[in-house]
Amino acid sequence: MALGARLRALLSRRSEPRTVISMHRERQVAVLSILVVLLVGLPLWWTTTRVYRADLPAAEVRRLAPARPLRLPLVFHVDAGALEARQIEQSARALVDAQRAPLAPGEWRVHYQVAVRPGPAPDAPGHYTLRLGAPAASAGRGIEVDPGRSATVLAPRAAAPDALSEAIAEIVAAEERAAHGAHSALKYAPEYAITLTLLNEDPVDGAAVDWDIEQALDAYLRPLARKMQPLTRLSLSSQVLHHAGPPPVAPLKTANGTRLTREMLPHFVNSPSWNFASVDPTSPMLNFVLFVPALAAQPMRIAGKPRAEAFLVSQWGGVSIANLPAGTLPGAKVVLSREDLQRHMGYFVAQLRTLIGIRSDVPLPQRAAGARPWVRVRQATDTGVSDWELDALLRQWLVHNRQTAITTLQSLVRLVESLPNMVVMDEIKTQVDQSLRALHAVDAALGRADYLGAFSSAAAASTLAEAAFFDPTMVSMLYFPDQHKLAIYMPYFLPVALPVLAAVKKIIAQWRRRKPAAAAAAAAPQESKKTN
Repeated sequence: MALGARLRALLSRRSEPRTVISMHRERQVAVLSILVVLLVGLPLWWTTTRVYRADLPAAEVRRLAPARPLRLPLVFHVDAGALEARQIEQSARALVDAQRAPLAPGEWRVHYQVAVRPGPAPDAPGHYTLRLGAPAASAGRGIEVDPGRSATVLAPRAAAPDALSEAIAEIVAAEERAAHGAHSALKYAPEYAITLTLLNEDPVDGAAVDWDIEQALDAYLRPLARKMQPLTRLSLSSQVLHHAGPPPVAPLKTANGTRLTREMLPHFVNSPSWNFASVDPTSPMLNFVLFVPALAAQPMRIAGKPRAEAFLVSQWGGVSIANLPAGTLPGAKVVLSREDLQRHMGYFVAQLRTLIGIRSDVPLPQRAAGARPWVRVRQATDTGVSDWELDALLRQWLVHNRQTAITTLQSLVRLVESLPNMVVMDEIKTQVDQSLRALHAVDAALGRADYLGAFSSAAAASTLAEAAFFDPTMVSMLYFPDQHKLAIYMPYFLPVALPVLAAVKKIIAQWRRRKPAAAAAAAAPQESKKTN
């Protein structure tokens, strides 16, 4: 109100003669007007231009401990009474603890909790049946592993408790060693796009080759895809490429064909000219190539092993070489039947298992009959993967997804705290909260020995954490730091700020000089009264 009154008084006296006092008042009003505009405008400018940052649960994320070993339950069901099962459990735990003793507390990523229960096991991951059988007189103690979640421990009846305890401890030790080791398999994905390609190098001077791929897929790969369905989806597709042309590396001539050396194999796949484009750009792609060489290069072999004709390309897929029967004439039409493709499909299944991380030493590696105890593992020839192997892959992906979620969330919190100009929208906070809830759900599901529930929650936690970390809105203000703001605003405000600051300084100096003068003027009448 006082400022408004001063402005009105100033405008009403514009026609009056200007004096030193009026000019001083005009300067005061002008400076005060600019200061009021700045005081009102600065908060408004700060509010409208600040970077929005939702509050992330940083404290809760820091409390997550990726180095703490994840406790996974393994429940073994034995044909014994409750008391005997309890004794077997105590003995097995003592053996497992003794095997862990040489390791430092943080040296393993997974800590298996052993439980032994009497009676049959449910058909669920993490529950396994151990039967007791009588060994042959010449074979000695051993373990026969079935494709399902069961195994038979062959030992004399008197040594049954010790044999079962030792078998359990050995299985647990093998799993913990596998979890502690490094893995070069592909990262987990909810879906893998698998493309099988028939590459005919030279159908003009060679043979025009086709294949009965649908029957081969039904017989060899689709059973594996159905078995893997609880964990991931294997999307299968096929194509035929004629006139593919020769590979980038020329095979070496031999007396009866050609030969590829080990050094040539990494350069064999000619991706630029061989069309391996995927119809699903969002899923990891795996390529399995059946390569038909030109007739002049057949038979084509791989050096190092007799009659070797397939090799793995890490993180990409695999190649199998199809040499046609001797005597095939140029221009002949050849259709590879399901039986003809059986050997090559076996190569592809083995390569696929290696690429996605299916271990072949589950629950124990094969051991010959001379070992004590010997181990014989029956393979799941109908599906390509046993329940033991599938459970081991589930646990491997569960641990990896959980650790990925924790490290990604902690990296996100550190990144946000180190970059004050980073935008953090509410959607990112929601994804972080959901990822934390999924991580807590992992521990709750493992407490119930619900592996499928824990696996689903760990996969969701990893997906949500990575979606929050790589959200495109988070980098929208990273390239507009405070230095850029100064560079933009200084040409406008610096020319105005300098005269205003100089005027303010001058007004303050004048006010300080007038204050003693006014005090002296007020004291002069009082002195005159005293003298009178």
